[in-house]
Amino acid sequence: MANHDPTVKVAAVQAGPVLRDAPEWFDPEATLNKATRLIEEAGTNGARLIVFPECWMPCFPYWSLDYADRGPFVDIWARFLHSSVEVPGPETEALCQAAKRADAYVVMGINERDRKFRGRMYNSILYVSPRGEVLGTHRKICNTVQERFFHTPGDGGDNLKTVFPTEIGFVGGSMCGEHSQLTLMYYWIMQGIQVHCSLWPGRVGLETITDVSTRALCISAGAFAVLAATYMPEEAQPKNFYRNSLFSVPGGFVGGSGIVGPHGQYIAGPVYHRETIVYGDIDLSDIDRSRHAANLTGIYSRWDLINISVRQESYEPAVSMKSPGGMTAAGPESGLAARVARLEQVVIGLESRLDGAVRQQGK
Repeated sequence: MANHDPTVKVAAVQAGPVLRDAPEWFDPEATLNKATRLIEEAGTNGARLIVFPECWMPCFPYWSLDYADRGPFVDIWARFLHSSVEVPGPETEALCQAAKRADAYVVMGINERDRKFRGRMYNSILYVSPRGEVLGTHRKICNTVQERFFHTPGDGGDNLKTVFPTEIGFVGGSMCGEHSQLTLMYYWIMQGIQVHCSLWPGRVGLETITDVSTRALCISAGAFAVLAATYMPEEAQPKNFYRNSLFSVPGGFVGGSGIVGPHGQYIAGPVYHRETIVYGDIDLSDIDRSRHAANLTGIYSRWDLINISVRQESYEPAVSMKSPGGMTAAGPESGLAARVARLEQVVIGLESRLDGAVRQQGK
């Protein structure tokens, strides 16, 4: 959508959720209240796009299984599920109302609880409009390290159609390790992404990856990025959490939030070691200026040589046996795949017979 004023103020939230000591662990209500306060603050300061870090509500899984302490892990797994966000649900409604009051787009990292399949969780990005509407969610397609104890991989279909045309440009985003999914990044670029929301957990050791991956995408896409990474000061961290957790590591959080331009340069930040909101003014007209040379949607593309295949439909774990192609262990398309394979064999046979006939005529 066209924007008469190409300059837009954006905001990256660098803060932490509210956590408690065991056996409570999470405080979803206090975390939601903190989120709405931060949205209000950023909106008051003129931000039209407000981005929160990865899996911020109720918390990113900064812990993993300790075999010597298995019992509490089972409890924390269940509490994590119960404290998570359903879409739609009361938490999303509160975020929608906050976005509407702030007159801003809100992009929130959530631990999403599946409404349909009990026990499923996803590492998701929630997109909310200034009108107070949920635009959609993107579920992380590959989960990293300890996330695999909790998160189901994201689907195709609508899950991959999350670059949204807005009055502040085409807005989309990725989480942490997804920046290494180069085919996914290419797909966002093909959908015309202009403002990339880059969500990270902000833990120590990720500084270089967070910085380089985000800036590299901006250069490849010719896009801006709003990089939001979690930071939790020592005094805000739980003192008696699960023992195999980042909260047991001194200086475990660093942040690293900032605003990046289409040439890979920082417009604001990166900011480390404090809770803050990082603001930056982005000029959308810079996007076209950055694409005069290496334009992957234009003069620098070779779709005739290199392209990608994308699943355009969702994948249901349980389907009717009467569905087209049937359902086998290999998935609902395996029947169709088998038919295609048989047809290929028929074609090969016909080609062989035709070659034989040609050779016979040549004699």
